[in-house]
Amino acid sequence: MATILRPNFSAGNIAIDPARLTASRTLPEGAIAPAESPVEFELAGEHKAEPIKSLADINRISQYLLANGRWRDNMLFICGINFGLRISDLLRLRFCHLINEDLSFKDEFPLLEKKTKNTRKVKKNRWLTINDAVIDAVTTYLTHVPAKLDDFMFRSESPNGKTENRALDSRSVNRILEGLQDDLSLSLHFSSHSLRKTFGYHQMAMSNNDPRKLVILQKMFGHSSIAQTMEYIGITDEEISEAYLRLNLGGIDYTQQEAYRSFNQIHEVC
Repeated sequence: MATILRPNFSAGNIAIDPARLTASRTLPEGAIAPAESPVEFELAGEHKAEPIKSLADINRISQYLLANGRWRDNMLFICGINFGLRISDLLRLRFCHLINEDLSFKDEFPLLEKKTKNTRKVKKNRWLTINDAVIDAVTTYLTHVPAKLDDFMFRSESPNGKTENRALDSRSVNRILEGLQDDLSLSLHFSSHSLRKTFGYHQMAMSNNDPRKLVILQKMFGHSSIAQTMEYIGITDEEISEAYLRLNLGGIDYTQQEAYRSFNQIHEVC
Protein backbone atom coordinates (compact mmCIF):
# COMPACT_ATOMS: atom_id res chain seq x y z
CA MET A 1 0.00 0.00 0.00
CA ALA A 2 1.43 3.40 -0.95
CA THR A 3 0.96 6.67 0.91
CA ILE A 4 1.67 10.01 -0.72
CA LEU A 5 2.78 12.75 1.66
CA ARG A 6 1.36 16.08 0.54
CA PRO A 7 2.87 19.24 2.02
CA ASN A 8 0.64 21.90 3.52
CA PHE A 9 1.37 25.23 1.83
CA SER A 10 -0.63 27.27 4.34
CA ALA A 11 0.77 30.54 5.68
CA GLY A 12 2.05 28.94 8.85
CA ASN A 13 3.82 25.97 7.26
CA ILE A 14 6.39 27.58 4.95
CA ALA A 15 8.11 30.46 6.72
CA ILE A 16 10.01 33.15 4.85
CA ASP A 17 13.29 34.05 6.57
CA PRO A 18 13.45 37.91 6.50
CA ALA A 19 17.26 37.97 6.77
CA ARG A 20 17.71 35.61 3.83
CA LEU A 21 15.06 37.46 1.84
CA THR A 22 16.87 40.78 2.34
CA ALA A 23 20.23 39.27 1.35
CA SER A 24 18.76 37.69 -1.78
CA ARG A 25 17.39 41.06 -2.91
CA THR A 26 20.79 42.79 -2.98
CA LEU A 27 23.00 42.27 -6.06
CA PRO A 28 26.77 41.88 -5.72
CA GLU A 29 28.67 45.12 -6.23
CA GLY A 30 29.26 45.82 -9.93
CA ALA A 31 26.69 43.27 -11.09
CA ILE A 32 24.91 45.86 -13.25
CA ALA A 33 25.93 49.24 -14.66
CA PRO A 34 24.01 52.45 -13.84
CA ALA A 35 21.36 53.71 -16.26
CA GLU A 36 22.59 56.06 -18.98
CA SER A 37 19.24 57.77 -19.65
CA PRO A 38 16.04 58.42 -17.66
CA VAL A 39 13.25 55.88 -18.05
CA GLU A 40 9.61 56.74 -17.48
CA PHE A 41 6.76 54.31 -16.84
CA GLU A 42 3.07 55.04 -17.13
CA LEU A 43 1.29 54.12 -13.88
CA ALA A 44 -2.10 54.81 -12.42
CA GLY A 45 -2.16 57.11 -9.41
CA GLU A 46 -2.12 55.47 -5.98
CA HIS A 47 -4.22 57.77 -3.85
CA LYS A 48 -6.60 55.48 -2.03
CA ALA A 49 -6.52 55.65 1.74
CA GLU A 50 -4.95 52.74 3.59
CA PRO A 51 -5.71 51.28 7.03
CA ILE A 52 -3.12 51.59 9.78
CA LYS A 53 -2.16 47.93 10.09
CA SER A 54 0.55 48.28 12.74
CA LEU A 55 -0.60 48.44 16.37
CA ALA A 56 2.73 50.09 17.15
CA ASP A 57 1.90 52.90 14.71
CA ILE A 58 -1.54 53.33 16.27
CA ASN A 59 0.00 53.68 19.73
CA ARG A 60 2.73 55.98 18.38
CA ILE A 61 0.17 58.34 16.83
CA SER A 62 -1.88 58.56 20.02
CA GLN A 63 1.18 59.05 22.23
CA TYR A 64 2.50 61.77 19.93
CA LEU A 65 -0.79 63.66 20.04
CA LEU A 66 -1.04 63.41 23.83
CA ALA A 67 2.59 64.43 24.33
CA ASN A 68 1.91 67.57 22.30
CA GLY A 69 -1.31 68.45 24.12
CA ARG A 70 -3.49 67.79 21.07
CA TRP A 71 -6.37 66.41 23.10
CA ARG A 72 -9.03 66.98 20.42
CA ASP A 73 -6.98 65.36 17.66
CA ASN A 74 -6.28 62.34 19.86
CA MET A 75 -10.00 62.00 20.65
CA LEU A 76 -10.78 62.28 16.93
CA PHE A 77 -8.22 59.61 16.07
CA ILE A 78 -9.32 57.17 18.79
CA CYS A 79 -13.04 57.58 18.08
CA GLY A 80 -12.41 57.26 14.35
CA ILE A 81 -10.62 53.92 14.57
CA ASN A 82 -12.98 52.48 17.21
CA PHE A 83 -16.34 53.52 15.74
CA GLY A 84 -15.64 52.89 12.05
CA LEU A 85 -17.90 55.72 10.89
CA ARG A 86 -17.61 57.68 7.68
CA ILE A 87 -15.94 61.00 8.40
CA SER A 88 -19.17 62.91 7.68
CA ASP A 89 -20.93 60.95 10.44
CA LEU A 90 -18.00 61.04 12.85
CA LEU A 91 -17.85 64.84 12.71
CA ARG A 92 -21.58 65.11 13.57
CA LEU A 93 -21.05 63.54 16.99
CA ARG A 94 -21.81 65.63 20.06
CA PHE A 95 -20.84 64.79 23.62
CA CYS A 96 -24.49 64.02 24.43
CA HIS A 97 -24.30 61.10 21.99
CA LEU A 98 -21.86 59.41 24.38
CA ILE A 99 -22.54 60.97 27.79
CA ASN A 100 -25.68 60.99 29.92
CA GLU A 101 -26.89 64.06 31.83
CA ASP A 102 -25.60 62.50 35.08
CA LEU A 103 -22.12 62.54 33.46
CA SER A 104 -21.92 58.75 33.10
CA PHE A 105 -20.91 57.25 29.78
CA LYS A 106 -23.57 55.38 27.84
CA ASP A 107 -22.94 51.76 26.91
CA GLU A 108 -24.05 52.39 23.32
CA PHE A 109 -25.89 54.95 21.24
CA PRO A 110 -27.83 55.00 17.93
CA LEU A 111 -26.88 57.00 14.87
CA LEU A 112 -28.69 57.38 11.57
CA GLU A 113 -25.84 57.50 9.08
CA LYS A 114 -26.12 60.06 6.29
CA LYS A 115 -25.64 57.55 3.49
CA THR A 116 -28.25 55.22 4.99
CA LYS A 117 -30.65 58.11 5.39
CA ASN A 118 -30.26 59.21 1.77
CA THR A 119 -30.08 55.86 -0.06
CA ARG A 120 -32.30 53.37 1.76
CA LYS A 121 -36.06 53.26 1.65
CA VAL A 122 -36.20 51.69 5.11
CA LYS A 123 -34.14 53.83 7.45
CA LYS A 124 -32.29 51.98 10.20
CA ASN A 125 -30.09 53.25 12.99
CA ARG A 126 -26.58 51.95 13.49
CA TRP A 127 -25.80 51.22 17.13
CA LEU A 128 -22.28 51.99 18.31
CA THR A 129 -20.79 50.54 21.48
CA ILE A 130 -18.51 52.79 23.54
CA ASN A 131 -15.34 50.95 24.56
CA ASP A 132 -12.66 51.84 27.11
CA ALA A 133 -10.29 53.40 24.57
CA VAL A 134 -12.99 55.90 23.57
CA ILE A 135 -13.88 56.64 27.20
CA ASP A 136 -10.22 57.31 28.03
CA ALA A 137 -9.74 59.65 25.05
CA VAL A 138 -12.94 61.61 25.75
CA THR A 139 -12.17 61.86 29.47
CA THR A 140 -8.65 63.11 28.73
CA TYR A 141 -10.03 65.79 26.40
CA LEU A 142 -12.66 66.99 28.91
CA THR A 143 -10.06 67.09 31.67
CA HIS A 144 -8.15 69.71 29.69
CA VAL A 145 -10.83 71.52 27.65
CA PRO A 146 -14.13 72.95 28.98
CA ALA A 147 -17.19 71.77 27.04
CA LYS A 148 -20.97 71.38 27.19
CA LEU A 149 -23.01 68.26 26.50
CA ASP A 150 -24.47 69.75 23.33
CA ASP A 151 -21.05 70.74 21.92
CA PHE A 152 -19.67 69.03 18.86
CA MET A 153 -16.95 66.65 20.00
CA PHE A 154 -14.52 67.69 17.26
CA ARG A 155 -14.90 71.46 17.30
CA SER A 156 -13.01 73.77 15.04
CA GLU A 157 -10.34 75.61 17.00
CA SER A 158 -10.54 78.70 14.83
CA PRO A 159 -11.99 81.79 16.58
CA ASN A 160 -15.35 81.40 14.82
CA GLY A 161 -15.45 77.69 15.44
CA LYS A 162 -15.01 78.15 19.18
CA THR A 163 -17.66 80.83 19.57
CA GLU A 164 -20.20 79.23 17.22
CA ASN A 165 -19.70 75.59 18.30
CA ARG A 166 -18.70 74.67 14.76
CA ALA A 167 -17.45 71.16 13.92
CA LEU A 168 -14.34 70.44 11.90
CA ASP A 169 -14.82 69.70 8.21
CA SER A 170 -13.32 66.72 6.38
CA ARG A 171 -10.66 68.85 4.68
CA SER A 172 -9.37 69.95 8.07
CA VAL A 173 -9.25 66.33 9.24
CA ASN A 174 -7.26 65.37 6.14
CA ARG A 175 -4.77 68.17 6.86
CA ILE A 176 -4.38 66.93 10.45
CA LEU A 177 -3.76 63.35 9.35
CA GLU A 178 -1.41 64.31 6.52
CA GLY A 179 0.55 66.34 9.07
CA LEU A 180 0.83 63.27 11.27
CA GLN A 181 2.03 61.23 8.31
CA ASP A 182 4.85 63.72 7.77
CA ASP A 183 5.70 64.21 11.46
CA LEU A 184 5.90 60.48 12.19
CA SER A 185 7.16 59.32 8.76
CA LEU A 186 4.25 56.91 8.33
CA SER A 187 4.62 54.79 5.20
CA LEU A 188 0.98 54.72 4.10
CA HIS A 189 -1.61 56.80 2.26
CA PHE A 190 -3.17 58.49 5.30
CA SER A 191 -6.47 60.37 5.11
CA SER A 192 -9.77 60.60 6.96
CA HIS A 193 -10.92 57.39 5.26
CA SER A 194 -8.00 55.54 6.89
CA LEU A 195 -9.75 55.74 10.26
CA ARG A 196 -12.76 53.73 9.08
CA LYS A 197 -10.55 51.28 7.19
CA THR A 198 -8.37 50.77 10.28
CA PHE A 199 -11.47 49.82 12.26
CA GLY A 200 -12.39 47.18 9.67
CA TYR A 201 -8.87 45.81 9.26
CA HIS A 202 -8.34 45.23 12.98
CA GLN A 203 -11.83 43.79 13.44
CA MET A 204 -10.78 41.07 10.99
CA ALA A 205 -7.29 40.68 12.44
CA MET A 206 -8.59 40.22 16.00
CA SER A 207 -11.11 37.62 14.83
CA ASN A 208 -8.37 35.61 13.05
CA ASN A 209 -10.13 36.38 9.76
CA ASP A 210 -13.36 34.73 10.87
CA PRO A 211 -15.71 34.63 7.83
CA ARG A 212 -18.64 35.55 10.07
CA LYS A 213 -16.89 38.78 11.08
CA LEU A 214 -16.40 39.57 7.40
CA VAL A 215 -20.16 39.26 6.86
CA ILE A 216 -20.79 41.53 9.85
CA LEU A 217 -18.38 44.14 8.48
CA GLN A 218 -20.01 43.95 5.07
CA LYS A 219 -23.34 44.75 6.72
CA MET A 220 -21.86 47.54 8.88
CA PHE A 221 -20.14 49.19 5.93
CA GLY A 222 -23.12 48.75 3.61
CA HIS A 223 -21.07 47.01 0.93
CA SER A 224 -22.67 45.05 -1.89
CA SER A 225 -20.30 42.08 -1.58
CA ILE A 226 -17.77 40.44 0.73
CA ALA A 227 -15.11 40.94 -1.97
CA GLN A 228 -15.70 44.69 -1.77
CA THR A 229 -15.24 44.62 2.01
CA MET A 230 -12.01 42.61 1.74
CA GLU A 231 -10.58 45.04 -0.78
CA TYR A 232 -11.79 48.02 1.24
CA ILE A 233 -9.88 47.04 4.38
CA GLY A 234 -6.75 45.94 2.51
CA ILE A 235 -6.92 42.18 3.02
CA THR A 236 -6.99 41.38 -0.70
CA ASP A 237 -3.81 43.40 -1.35
CA GLU A 238 -1.96 41.49 1.37
CA GLU A 239 -3.06 38.13 -0.01
CA ILE A 240 -1.93 39.05 -3.53
CA SER A 241 1.52 40.10 -2.26
CA GLU A 242 1.84 36.90 -0.24
CA ALA A 243 0.83 34.80 -3.25
CA TYR A 244 3.71 36.27 -5.27
CA LEU A 245 6.25 35.96 -2.45
CA ARG A 246 5.50 32.33 -1.64
CA LEU A 247 5.44 30.90 -5.17
CA ASN A 248 9.14 31.13 -6.19
CA LEU A 249 8.84 28.66 -9.08
CA GLY A 250 12.35 27.71 -10.16
CA GLY A 251 13.88 29.88 -7.46
CA ILE A 252 16.40 28.87 -4.80
CA ASP A 253 13.96 28.52 -1.93
CA TYR A 254 15.21 25.62 0.19
CA THR A 255 12.12 25.49 2.38
CA GLN A 256 9.84 25.16 -0.62
CA GLN A 257 12.15 22.65 -2.31
CA GLU A 258 12.00 20.47 0.79
CA ALA A 259 8.21 20.66 0.77
CA TYR A 260 8.05 19.57 -2.87
CA ARG A 261 10.53 16.79 -2.18
CA SER A 262 8.19 15.47 0.53
CA PHE A 263 5.26 15.77 -1.86
CA ASN A 264 6.97 13.56 -4.41
CA GLN A 265 8.13 10.89 -1.98
CA ILE A 266 6.17 7.64 -1.89
CA HIS A 267 6.64 5.48 1.20
CA GLU A 268 5.80 1.83 1.29
CA VAL A 269 3.69 1.02 4.34
CA CYS A 270 3.66 -2.57 5.48
